[in-house]
Formats: sequence, structure tokens, C-alpha cells
Amino acid sequence: MSKFIIGTFLMLGFGFYVMSGGSEFEPEIRPITQAVIATKSLEAVPFDAPIVTRAVVETVPFDAIEKAKVIPASIEAAPPAAVTPETFVDLRQVSGRRVNMRSGPSTNYDVLDTLTRGTQTEVIEVNADGWARIRVTTTNQIGWMSSRLLTPG
Repeated sequence: MSKFIIGTFLMLGFGFYVMSGGSEFEPEIRPITQAVIATKSLEAVPFDAPIVTRAVVETVPFDAIEKAKVIPASIEAAPPAAVTPETFVDLRQVSGRRVNMRSGPSTNYDVLDTLTRGTQTEVIEVNADGWARIRVTTTNQIGWMSSRLLTPG
């Protein structure tokens, strides 16, 4: 095996030698240009002297400004939602060891966070493809996860 490897390297070396011109090889002569180095002396700026610059202000005629619509604010508070037996929160736990929570209901979406086993979540909705829109109870972060990776908790 070692004879084969050594023989292969010798053949490759000989091939490179022949393809590069062999003993007739002459490197290309390129003209040498001299670089010019410009030097400029800088003035010393006192450390305690502030440098003041001014911004350019562009004036706009008053007629060109659109008048803003004024929307009256209301201070009416919404009545509290009545808690009925039909209203419940669907709490589940992550069953996988490390599960990606995504920005949309597919693996094509970006990963928002990686949740570990036992993380408690609230299921907001489940679509027909088996993806659950969830809210992490500790961080209130909302994202999507495969519903098969959630167990009742």
C-alpha cells in the first residue's frame, strides 16, 4: 500500500513538472512599480477643547404638512370576562428533550427558542397539520411546535 501511495505522488509530481513547462519554464517578467507613500502632519488638538458641529435644518413650508387626524381617546374599561366552566386553559408540557419552538407552523420557519423537557406551555390553537400555537407560561413567548411533542400536564 505504501508503494502505491509513493508511486502516485511521484506520478503527480512528474505530471505537474511537465505541465508547467519542465526545464524550459521561464517565469513571467513583470515591471516593478514603486509605491509612493504620502505623509501628512496632523495638528495637535487640545484635549479639553470641544469639537462643535452643527446639523443642517431643512425647512418645509407649512402648507406641505398634512394635518393630522385627531382621534378622541376613550377611557372606558372592558368588563371583566366571566369565568365559566366552559372557559379553561389547555396546559401541556414539552415531552421531547430539546424541542424547537418556531415562528410559524412548519419546519421552514425560523427557530425562536429551544424548549427543554417539562417546560409548561399553554396551547392557544392547533391547526389541521398537527402544529400547535403555544405560549410558554414562564416567558409569555408565543410560537409554534408540533403537537405530538406536547403531553397533557
